[in-house]
Amino acid sequence: MAAPTVRARPSVEHASAPLVGEGAQTAEITIEGNRAALVFYRRDPLECERRRAQTAAALSIKDLTVLLNLPAGIPVPLDSLTQPLRDQISALPRGAVTLTDDHVRRLAVRPLTVDLVVARARATHWEEGLARTSRFKPFARRALLVEAPARERDDLLMQAAYLGIGILEPAAEGLLWALEPEPYRPRRHTPVAWHFTEQLHTRLP
Repeated sequence: MAAPTVRARPSVEHASAPLVGEGAQTAEITIEGNRAALVFYRRDPLECERRRAQTAAALSIKDLTVLLNLPAGIPVPLDSLTQPLRDQISALPRGAVTLTDDHVRRLAVRPLTVDLVVARARATHWEEGLARTSRFKPFARRALLVEAPARERDDLLMQAAYLGIGILEPAAEGLLWALEPEPYRPRRHTPVAWHFTEQLHTRLP
């Protein structure tokens, strides 16, 4: 399958503008086992600058699991934490926390947020496209651009609605939403979701 957004990218950006609002940037990426997808994201300028200034090291899922035990920016007495957690904190990479003899303060937060991920599928392979797009459910609002005319379009829209995936279709005036994606409402913050933004951050210029 061809990369999903090389030629369609301006049209996808135009059609998605009412959903993502002003200030969102876009990037074409290959991530989470998916072929190329177009991601709408917003950098946290303060966090990105802090990381550059401190030459902060990359964060693994294991690191993020430890960090989510700490509130961001608030000093926490070390004696209020378990010894295993204190040991894990002392092993965190550069720039993740500030550590003194008696307190730890988490510095690291997500470097960006993701507003929307748009993948693409051929008209005859939309079921595979929905399966690939579903992998982004823990991370962001999702949509699939399906080349026209889609085979069994009613089934496509029914399955996409059940999955909460938006469907973009070509039309004479550009790309139109046959079905808008459901909002992204995570029930809790997870290391996996945070790690997705870290992966994306490392791929951006």
